[in-house]
Amino acid sequence: MVERSWHSRLYLRLSQHALGFFACFVALGRSDSGSPSPSPSPSPSSSSGGSSNGLSSCRCLEWSGLDAHIYSGKLIYTPPGSQTSYQYPQQYGVQQCDAHDKTLPPFCDRPSPPDWCFQRWCFIDRQQCTGVQIYDSSYWPGKVYYSYETCGSSNSFTLWYNNGMSAGNAGKLLDILEGYLWSSRYYLEQAYLQLSGQQLSQACYYAKMCPCLECFTNTAWKAKISLGEAGGFIQTGISSKLQNVMSCLVGGVSQTYNRIAAKESDSGRRVGYMYFGDQLSGSTAWWPNVDWCPTDYDPRLRPWYAAASTGPKDVVIVVDVSGSMGMSNRYVLAEKATEALLDTLDWKDYASIILFNHGIAAEFSSKLVPVDSCTRSRMKAWLKSQNWKEGGTNFVTAMNRAFEIISASVAAGETSMCQKAILFLTDGEAEYSTAEFASTRSFATRYDTHIFTYALGTGANKVATKQLACENRGIFYRVPDGADLVHIMAQYYSFFASGQEVCKSTFTAYTDVVTGAELWPACLPLYDRSSSQSQLLGVTCMDINVIADPSSLKGQAGWSDFTCKMSDMTKQCRPMYLSECHLEKMRQAYSSESVCSYSNIKPTCPCVDPNCQDDEDFIDEKGYFCDTWIGDDCAKAQEQWSYTWDGQQSVLNKCKKSCGKCQVLDPCPFNSSSPCQGHTFSTAASSRCRACRTSKVSGLDIQGKPMCCPELSNCQEAASRCPTPAPTPASTRTPSPASTGAPTPASPSLTPGKFADKGSHAQVSLAGILVCLLISLPWK
Repeated sequence: MVERSWHSRLYLRLSQHALGFFACFVALGRSDSGSPSPSPSPSPSSSSGGSSNGLSSCRCLEWSGLDAHIYSGKLIYTPPGSQTSYQYPQQYGVQQCDAHDKTLPPFCDRPSPPDWCFQRWCFIDRQQCTGVQIYDSSYWPGKVYYSYETCGSSNSFTLWYNNGMSAGNAGKLLDILEGYLWSSRYYLEQAYLQLSGQQLSQACYYAKMCPCLECFTNTAWKAKISLGEAGGFIQTGISSKLQNVMSCLVGGVSQTYNRIAAKESDSGRRVGYMYFGDQLSGSTAWWPNVDWCPTDYDPRLRPWYAAASTGPKDVVIVVDVSGSMGMSNRYVLAEKATEALLDTLDWKDYASIILFNHGIAAEFSSKLVPVDSCTRSRMKAWLKSQNWKEGGTNFVTAMNRAFEIISASVAAGETSMCQKAILFLTDGEAEYSTAEFASTRSFATRYDTHIFTYALGTGANKVATKQLACENRGIFYRVPDGADLVHIMAQYYSFFASGQEVCKSTFTAYTDVVTGAELWPACLPLYDRSSSQSQLLGVTCMDINVIADPSSLKGQAGWSDFTCKMSDMTKQCRPMYLSECHLEKMRQAYSSESVCSYSNIKPTCPCVDPNCQDDEDFIDEKGYFCDTWIGDDCAKAQEQWSYTWDGQQSVLNKCKKSCGKCQVLDPCPFNSSSPCQGHTFSTAASSRCRACRTSKVSGLDIQGKPMCCPELSNCQEAASRCPTPAPTPASTRTPSPASTGAPTPASPSLTPGKFADKGSHAQVSLAGILVCLLISLPWK
């Protein structure tokens, strides 16, 4: 796909937001804010403290109302809106401390259950308990309360801290976080599909954000919150059935969040959220509930949402600013849409912006730049200073310039090295010859670039724009005047989400504009697997802050190892498979006008053998991991990069998925189960950062520090926080001979050294998010 000299050889981008969601719908948990809990440090561990029937100040009891919920000798619980009931033993939570949830459905009976499944707890009398955190059961709210602390169970960070924040323990803590995430991902996917398949005649009860009736001012949060519930914001203008589904899902999510909060939070002393966003409706839910009345909030337009949906990516936004954009205020829509696109990019993504008319009116940068919060703010400010409606229209110059930027970025290593996309918006007419179409195809293939085109208004060229999308594995969108251009363009990432199954969490960070707290969310997408082609359902997230305060973690010995592993997970490219059958179905879902060839639409599209996976611990003879081969021809390792024949064969055998060598099954055998089940960091090889296993690493980590092994004493200090290059001046340029013909990709100029065999790339990280107050994100 790209020059091997700069492309895939940096393992630099490991997968997404580990820790993102968490645990279980069928949970217990409503915080009683009137019962303070002790600080994390003195809390007892799960294996010590608390007698078999609780502390003397808070004894376990037999719930007097238990008999009313016993049927045929079993304790029965049915989640809100669900037709599935769960059976528990009569002694569930009664009289003694025990891991009452161990082996019970729907989460604790599965492989790798969440950590709370093994924690001891019991029902208690809240009027007779002091000095421990008490929670109201969401199974039977207001009837019975419970506590982990009286049984000696402890917050995961406390256990980690007490056991020493070593490298091995950092991996174990990530395993705990991943356990929360994967169990809840499984449940929420099942609950969503179950609810969607029912004829719900009425909505379920859920707590609303606006107004939040149970919210009270919390000094740490500087806002009115309710720790005992998750608040829901359900978009208006959606069908009544979808509203009912979302209300039941929000109610179930509240139980999930409360269970995690009961185990991990510190009674609201730390600012940290748990939340999810829905793909179909744009609705959302947060724990804790917050008294907030959003007006135009849409989670699908937030960086955390898009970042979790896909792996790292390169995006060039190309926008027509010719005189015709003044008609029907199209330029206003174009500017808003461009800003919304920037909000879908995160620190691991690279981007640039081109504004064109008869030439290149302006470009933000001559090479791609990492879109941390500082750069995003600068890009938005730059957009506001441009002239959006002047001159003629020249498609070829704009498209060629986009590939020149991609080429120069690859040569300089200023790229995510993953999938690339050009988003091309125009309202005009322009020539595009047969030779020019062929040139575009050639470079799109070379740089593994998908082209999305948007024809805005009645006068836009639909023939050339559609052909550009059809020939370059993209989608053509006809956008009438007055249509919702912002949401149409911002949904490009769902295209990549359809071709990928994200198996690891993705991390990021930002400053909460309400509290000023530094928040570190981790997120993971949800999928609808009811057909052979999985579809994005939404994204779930959890701030690390729920478990521990990152500012206090930074002073601990294991923090460097923890952030190294988070960086590894977030910066990994994801293999993507989309056949023409898949592409045509996505085109048809938007409009029949977008379909390129109906002959490619089949009832069932082919798929890659789900059993075909890489060996994630494999390092090839030159020191590279499998995922760095994505987009490169592994069969040319010997010819192009001087591998031995045996070395090339090892890559082909160990890295089949990244090399694109998995068997394609047609028709695809439908299987609703997930092809991935998360990652374990406690195993021998995987427990160490990649920088400790090979010298072939580069770029920056999640804090803005050079990637290096935290086990070494000379690991470097933090790099510059916002090293964004100055944008290109906004004056209109007359097309030069080079910019009017096919682009000439820059030749990589490698400096001899340890990366000269494969390449290097300097990736700027999330640093800007942590220090820049220019960010304009409303809370989440």
